[in-house]
Amino acid sequence: MEKIALLLKKWRLALILTLILIFHLYNVRNQLFDNKLDESWYVSVQSKFSSMMKGESLNVENLVFDPELYALAGWLYVHGVPPSDFNFEHPPLAKYFIGFSEVLFQSPTAANTLFSLATLLVVYLLSIKLFGKTAFALIPVYALSLEKLFLSEARSSMLDIYSTFFISLSVLIFLYAIKAPKLFPVLSIVIGLGIACKWESGLIVFAFIAFLLLDKAWRKLGYFIASLSLAFLVYTGSYLNYFFSGHTFLDFIVLQLSIYKFHSSFPHQGILRIWLLLLAGVIGPETRTTFFIDEESGEITKAVITKGVAITYSYNPLTWTISIFAVFISLLMTFKPTKEYRILPLWFISFTLPMSSTLLLEHHILNFMPSFILSIAHLLKSGWERGENGKKGALLIAIIVYLGALMIWHYIRIPSFVAI
Repeated sequence: MEKIALLLKKWRLALILTLILIFHLYNVRNQLFDNKLDESWYVSVQSKFSSMMKGESLNVENLVFDPELYALAGWLYVHGVPPSDFNFEHPPLAKYFIGFSEVLFQSPTAANTLFSLATLLVVYLLSIKLFGKTAFALIPVYALSLEKLFLSEARSSMLDIYSTFFISLSVLIFLYAIKAPKLFPVLSIVIGLGIACKWESGLIVFAFIAFLLLDKAWRKLGYFIASLSLAFLVYTGSYLNYFFSGHTFLDFIVLQLSIYKFHSSFPHQGILRIWLLLLAGVIGPETRTTFFIDEESGEITKAVITKGVAITYSYNPLTWTISIFAVFISLLMTFKPTKEYRILPLWFISFTLPMSSTLLLEHHILNFMPSFILSIAHLLKSGWERGENGKKGALLIAIIVYLGALMIWHYIRIPSFVAI
């Protein structure tokens, strides 16, 4: 029994991590094992999309939403269609992952699920790097695995789970590269893979540059910037099928300008938008019309117009709202002697500042979500370490209550609209 007890003590973190990952797989099991599609589904989606583009189909049943669009794009890409011919608006790598998933697993969501699992593992390694092998290293993995937004991206063929994985992996490699600069080329390759999934992944570069500037590591900064040429080569390599289709490098540049033009065409929004989303889950103002229909005649008898605000289903006050406070405290700690955790507020800021004036949807938060969840764990750990022995019992109870509240919130559904 003593040997078993010693083994459990030695491997307790690994065992708890395994339980968290198993629970995550349970939550996304249908998308991993059961979401099988055949070729007729892609033909149907392509037909609906063609009709929608021509304005021939305006009812909800025939609309093609982003997950279906990316699933179709992935299917077409792995069957030889160049990225410029369909859904050119985003780089192709994430859609290739979806396409390979469709070929290997007959499912457009299996790769998303596997990448979500890989992201949790990377976040755990980040936690170990920042906090050491303590129970606090499990909190970010636990919290992220319960986030509704994270689970939603793991269950659908969206692109953000891929960019989040490569962003998180790049942060992990960076923390090692600041002590071993030979890793900077590897870091740049990972950054290039992230940008090849979604352009906004490249914003993490500003966090790395700011970190090195604060550290006054001029030689490392120069080495890092020089190595970024590899990121461009990796990004360009994601378009190999495009070049094999007969396009030139000049065509490639024109295509990138078209992507930029597409994204810059969206209207700018108020600077408060991202903060309203984080603090209260508010997407924006919305007007809803409710129709009352006579059951016998089928005629509309009354229409009621209600003004209010739209709320995102994935809002989590236990992490999103607290994030601003947690990041602010971490930012204050940035001005102390070099600490690896200064990367957390820089990660958060490098995304939130550019996104403050551009079109922001809730799934964009996923790219920097690990930064504020790790910041919360850092505050909990700091509070525990600074707490007096007599008060640690109360702190432990507070932490347990917080972790329990995260689990409870996971099952709570909030209204999508609040009337004003």
